[in-house]
Amino acid sequence: MDSKILIITFSDNADHQDISFGIFESLYKTKKYDVWIMGIDTPKVPIMYTQHTYLVDCPRRPGIEKKTFDLKTLGKIIRWINREKFDVIFFETLHVWNLPIMMRCHKNTKIFQMIHDLIPHKGDKQEKSVHLMNKAVCRLADYIVLCNEKYVSKVTEIYGVPQERVRFVDMWRRFPRYTEPHYSRRALFFGRMNPYKGVDNLLEIAKKCPEIQFDVVGRVDPQVQELVDELKKLPNVMINNGYVTDGEMAEAFIKADWIVLPYNSATQSGVVIDGYRYGRPCIAFNVGAIAEQVCEGVSGYLIPEGNNVAFADRLREAVCMSEDEYKKMSQNAYEYGVKKYSAEGAIDRFVKVIS
Repeated sequence: MDSKILIITFSDNADHQDISFGIFESLYKTKKYDVWIMGIDTPKVPIMYTQHTYLVDCPRRPGIEKKTFDLKTLGKIIRWINREKFDVIFFETLHVWNLPIMMRCHKNTKIFQMIHDLIPHKGDKQEKSVHLMNKAVCRLADYIVLCNEKYVSKVTEIYGVPQERVRFVDMWRRFPRYTEPHYSRRALFFGRMNPYKGVDNLLEIAKKCPEIQFDVVGRVDPQVQELVDELKKLPNVMINNGYVTDGEMAEAFIKADWIVLPYNSATQSGVVIDGYRYGRPCIAFNVGAIAEQVCEGVSGYLIPEGNNVAFADRLREAVCMSEDEYKKMSQNAYEYGVKKYSAEGAIDRFVKVIS
């Protein structure tokens, strides 16, 4: 492939930075692709600095803030992109600056926009803004890229994008070496606690499993603060709702045996992949496209949506596995993740999507 490719993420989220820089590094190291990366100038993840690494000062969130109107910096970015004459621009995340770049850098350039939440989560405070942003990029981009197959037809149904302009690719992440189990019998709930994340379900499940230690790590949305306050009262629940460093995140996954996702709704989940990165299988409600991410009985277990009794029963059975049984499942989860979601293994499918 002779195309000149620019991958862009203006996200200050470590997961999205890892996705973007991970595929950039994998492509760059092959020396077969003319690939470039653009990201924020204060990355939270390790990055490979090269002559093709372009870091910028930009708004940290995909919303409206003072820096959003820094037209001088935005103009400089647009002029640089036009001067470099890229054949392909791949936006990994939504951001307000994507829109002017799409409008001003579209000549002779194919624009790809990845959408992680095609259907905004009901009750989330950003529900309306995510829908409006999705609508805007669906009009401006040449191709929309989804990380699950289930919702491919929904892009046409909701946003009117012709099917020939919709692509699917499995997500990818950088994978560390396999991490040996701790056999801790602990369950981890990780990520920002929003209404759709099923904090109400987590509370009920934790009450049904008093013998299991639950580690709950993530920022709290004010809408679920009362539920979190109830969780804090349980002796088998430890909550960390402060800022979590990469090292603390890794420690939380390594200490756990099981990753729990009692979500009320979802598209796909990066937490599932994070579990695989550390060899930790998951137990999840079968909502959204999570079934595409979990190999039943191999990398984890799927529970009928909303059945907290079945979820608690499965979790109790899981923590009672022998060490040999659990280690085998841990290794299976890691190997399944590497095969399906590693950045190194994503090169061919990424190139196929943008070709």
